[in-house]
Amino acid sequence: MSQQYHSSSGIDAVITWVDGDDPEHFAKRNQALQQVAGESTNKLSTGHHTTRFLNNGELYFCIASLRKFAPWLQNIYIVTDNQVPEFLTSEIQKKLNIRIVDHREIFESYEWALPTFNSMSIETAIWRIPGLSEQFIYLNDDFILTAPVEVNDFFHEDKVVLRGKWKKMINYSPGRIIVNNFLNRFIKKLFGLTRSLNLLTQIRSARLSGFEKKYFYSPHVPHPIRTKTVKNFYEENPNEFRKNINHPFRSTDQHTIQYLANHIEIKNGNALIQSPDDAVTINGELDLKSIIFRKIEMIKGGNVKFLCIQGYESMHEQVQKEIQVLFDSIFPDIG
Repeated sequence: MSQQYHSSSGIDAVITWVDGDDPEHFAKRNQALQQVAGESTNKLSTGHHTTRFLNNGELYFCIASLRKFAPWLQNIYIVTDNQVPEFLTSEIQKKLNIRIVDHREIFESYEWALPTFNSMSIETAIWRIPGLSEQFIYLNDDFILTAPVEVNDFFHEDKVVLRGKWKKMINYSPGRIIVNNFLNRFIKKLFGLTRSLNLLTQIRSARLSGFEKKYFYSPHVPHPIRTKTVKNFYEENPNEFRKNINHPFRSTDQHTIQYLANHIEIKNGNALIQSPDDAVTINGELDLKSIIFRKIEMIKGGNVKFLCIQGYESMHEQVQKEIQVLFDSIFPDIG
């Protein structure tokens, strides 16, 4: 990766990242936890878990995969909380067109919402990145490309390409949320598994967009977003923006902007829907070793474009080693 990237595609990538091992961040998060400990909120029981803030090095491979398999990307914005990944020297940032964006930039005029340790609150404001392209791809740092992709994999003319399928709307009553939170705590304590209410946030986003009977379910994939779609919605609904960023930790009251944008685009006829057959999630908490090895073979066979790694810290040492060997064989040194 010796060349510099000066793409003319006009499409940026946005990655949210945090180093939870940073002592300053750890202390700040603990202080925030103490402040909300006595409050009666609907925060997710898993929203404050340390595993949400572990830094396992996925960011390195996320960036390397973008530059290898999507060289047409213009800029890569990494949204952080006053942090810079150690491997991203100023020289590498310049070479790979990477810019570090602090939370204070995207929360300008809304500083009262900081500090926040909530990915959904942070995502709500990423469209406010100064200079962000009209079309961008949003990724968590555990998303990795494993095969070449083209612009048309995400945007076709003025439409977004969405991967997923339709599901019947579920009614998450307050009682059901309480039961889910109880199960979250029980399963985490007994089996070490972390559950969340990702479906609830997708459903909330669909309802906010005007859907009542069904919603478009999206798996863990990179999300193509048009900046004006999100900007227009929040400018027309400023209270929804303020409510959604007013949670330092994940809450069952929140929606998620990528799913909100998906449903707005579908409603307006600006979406092309595809099957998520080219996407795979490896979950260290749920997948058996045999299943993970099967997914690794799928990646080696070129049948997967999008990979999400979850629960890496829970994987068997042998599995971690196999994944590391796989990534080392695919991705060059970005330095």
